[in-house]
Amino acid sequence: MKRKMLVVNDFPIYPPKFGGQFRLYYLYKNLSRWFDITYLCFSKDRKPVEFELSKDFREIRIPKSRIHRGVDWLFEMIFGKALDDIIAMFICGYDKRMENAVKSHASNSDIVVASHPYMYPVIKKYTENKFLIYEALNVEYVLKKAILGKGLFKRFLYTHVKRIEWEVINESDLIFTVSDIDRSKMAEVYNVTGSKIYLSPNGVDISAFKVLYENNNLVKEKVKKQHIAIFLGSAHPPNVEAVMNIIDVIAPRMKDIYFLICGSICWLFGKKKVGKNVGLISSVSEEEKLELYRISDVGLNPMQSGSGTNIKMLDYMAAGLPVIATPVGARGLDIENYEDALICDVSEFPEKIREVLDNRELYNKLSYNGRRLVEEKYDWEKIAEGMAKILEEKIEERGDIGNPNLKI
Repeated sequence: MKRKMLVVNDFPIYPPKFGGQFRLYYLYKNLSRWFDITYLCFSKDRKPVEFELSKDFREIRIPKSRIHRGVDWLFEMIFGKALDDIIAMFICGYDKRMENAVKSHASNSDIVVASHPYMYPVIKKYTENKFLIYEALNVEYVLKKAILGKGLFKRFLYTHVKRIEWEVINESDLIFTVSDIDRSKMAEVYNVTGSKIYLSPNGVDISAFKVLYENNNLVKEKVKKQHIAIFLGSAHPPNVEAVMNIIDVIAPRMKDIYFLICGSICWLFGKKKVGKNVGLISSVSEEEKLELYRISDVGLNPMQSGSGTNIKMLDYMAAGLPVIATPVGARGLDIENYEDALICDVSEFPEKIREVLDNRELYNKLSYNGRRLVEEKYDWEKIAEGMAKILEEKIEERGDIGNPNLKI
């Protein structure tokens, strides 16, 4: 019999389509080897929906109210970007369907996880005698302050994010961050002891990329005479900035290279003149993504802002693509320049792309080392196993959680 874990977050994760969804889906799917996990979230569905994602892992979606959906729409019109997570933070404590669901599932759980801080206003009412975990995918206050920028109302929003994030940090028994950088930043901003903060890096489903290999050798397919450089991302503000760098700075200097931009980020660039050597593919399934990696020659990540770590980096390396990234794009990952990837400023991307494409020895080294790095350090199975061991240790230390005879 497994301990029961309730994970509460503001967005659905199945089927995964962007970075945060990939992390939560694969992390908790692998953790369900040790725990019976219920993932509870808001959704745009018209009625409650439940998905059985694996034997001991399910997702339950609670529909947003009409008012909730209207506020989402209004804020996106005003700010030009979705602020669904912040809106959920203000509304979740007043949504009776969500509160009843949290109350019901928390009562039967040994462990409650706040994934992001935004649902903590409804979670905190039902964590007595529970082991509370804060899973921090970013330092949310720092991220939202950078995204929202200046303005009195914007300051009110990110200041409230800071207050809620502090509450969940202060009350948690255990905190997981995705990088040592975030761990240090969290300790600095909130003056929280590092003794309850542990690392749970972003990862990749290594097994999914085996289709790109034959007899342990990378299998490529050529569909254009030009080399192809790929960028994949969601409509996240730091990704917007990265795509602008590709379109305005990098691609115009490399007319003989085809730049393929994929993911929901493309919806924001449908009306922009992007140049003849830039292609946009807005909707990409998991199978299609693997095929796009098969035809691509290098992976790009020219991001200049953001928090946490980039799952796209791990995808590129798992697919055997040499990666060229900015220091921000490579943040939080144990990457050595010129060994696992090339790290440089955006202005240097054309030079570095040319270098890796013209130097077959360097190309093969980066391809091999990047793949080996993710296999050794960023496989979801290994990450989940490490988290399970930490949880067992901390629950035994506390000693008053559920059935003491249950072992992870």
